Amino acid sequence: MTTTLIWGKQVVTRITGTSSAEVITDGAVVQRDGEIIEIGSYRDMRAKYEVDEEIGGSNQVVIPGLINAHHHVGLTPFQLGALDAPLEAWIISRWAMRDVDPYLDTLYCAIQMIESGITTVMHNHMAARLPADVGLFDAASQIVDAYEDSGMRVAFSLSHRDQNHLVYEDDEKFLATLPSELASGVRDHINARPITLEDYLTANAELLDKKQSDRTNIFISPHNVHWCSDDMLRAMSDFARRNNTGLHIHLQETIYQKMYGSRHWSKTPLGHLLELGVLGPEVSCAHGVWLTESDVDILAETGTAICHNPSSNLRLKSGVAPINRLMDRNVTVAIGIDEAGINDDNDIIQEMRLAQKIHREPGISSRSPTSHQVFELNTVNGSKITFFEDQIGTLEPGKRADLVLINMDRIEEPYLHPDTDIVDALVFRGKGLDVDTVIVDGEVLLRNKVFERLDKADVIARFKDSLARPLTEREISRGALSKQLMPSIEKWFSAWPLETGDPHYTYNLAD
Repeated sequence: MTTTLIWGKQVVTRITGTSSAEVITDGAVVQRDGEIIEIGSYRDMRAKYEVDEEIGGSNQVVIPGLINAHHHVGLTPFQLGALDAPLEAWIISRWAMRDVDPYLDTLYCAIQMIESGITTVMHNHMAARLPADVGLFDAASQIVDAYEDSGMRVAFSLSHRDQNHLVYEDDEKFLATLPSELASGVRDHINARPITLEDYLTANAELLDKKQSDRTNIFISPHNVHWCSDDMLRAMSDFARRNNTGLHIHLQETIYQKMYGSRHWSKTPLGHLLELGVLGPEVSCAHGVWLTESDVDILAETGTAICHNPSSNLRLKSGVAPINRLMDRNVTVAIGIDEAGINDDNDIIQEMRLAQKIHREPGISSRSPTSHQVFELNTVNGSKITFFEDQIGTLEPGKRADLVLINMDRIEEPYLHPDTDIVDALVFRGKGLDVDTVIVDGEVLLRNKVFERLDKADVIARFKDSLARPLTEREISRGALSKQLMPSIEKWFSAWPLETGDPHYTYNLAD
């Protein structure tokens, strides 16, 4: 058995209140074979245990592993040529992105996440974007295998849809408005990889059977309410409950998605999910930007969670989710990067900072998230929505040893007031570049910024080599099709007058 003592000048074990945490000064965590055995002062732990190695430093802080609660791919859309735009247009612009190797793309992304202190991720992958020449299970397995090879924990789901692939109405109705040649090309594209609901559920059952493991949870994922028929939503919900797993879905990310609910069901998409019986503690919803007051009530009453993605929502002009209102109602909220942070990277610490700052409503008496609350969103709450709650999220005996050691040199230099709370210091000034060591299940994945399980240079070289090939005719054709279609997409959405009403937040006034 391997026993390790992980120490630092401070050990943050858990958040205890809106502005408080349990912090052990000159503390240490003792883990044996991936399980935390005891936490206490460095002097006491060192005297009590014979250990195989010590990891830490006098100017390092030990924290629980951080959790990215909503994520998709490795190379960002910007890197692949899709500039930020409103979501509905951006989705079409992504047709022009080149194909990437799903295994290497995921491994590259895992490297970035580990370097920023992420030990667990909710990875949601579009089934239709997997390689068409590989079976659905085998293609999805490449992504899970990449996480397994990286050493990270993952809650993995394939997202699927069966309607409204172009705009928010029937595909054929929209295609009928296009020139026949363009309509034919678009129709061929959206039907390039037909996946039946039966095939999708079969692949997910196989993933559960063969890929679920100590560090991997398999979820199911209807892509979004308006992109799935009621039959698909019910079938996926039934699958999740029969198999005691999670259901991850996008929800009300844009005003157009909220308006779709008003037009088609005379209620919000979340209200429609409630009517179908889909909501519950096993359900996590990404975004939730355009939630109404009644939606907040529904989330609180059903135990459904929200995965907040502040960078993504800013970049795609989606808006600002009413996180303050959700937290007031004790709705479980976690934070995700959604494949690209505000700096087009995977820095979860900076995403925490953005999540805190963007919800600072004007007014002396207005409440806003504290550093400790935001820290909890990225640890405890992330563990809940990824179904690892009993194992990670806090540092305490009996839980698994997922830890991050952060070097405080840059954060404290040239001066930091000695009374500064350590959680405030991390959220206000920390960056992924301050992460020194990352441990998952007692295994050191990153030590002194050097990977132990992976060869970073080799992974990047292999990935670059795979991206050096010329574009295929299919990729070139797809890019041209995207450009031809875009004006029709923009025209269709421009015809929808935007709804107005009282905002959750007031950031400025016109009068």
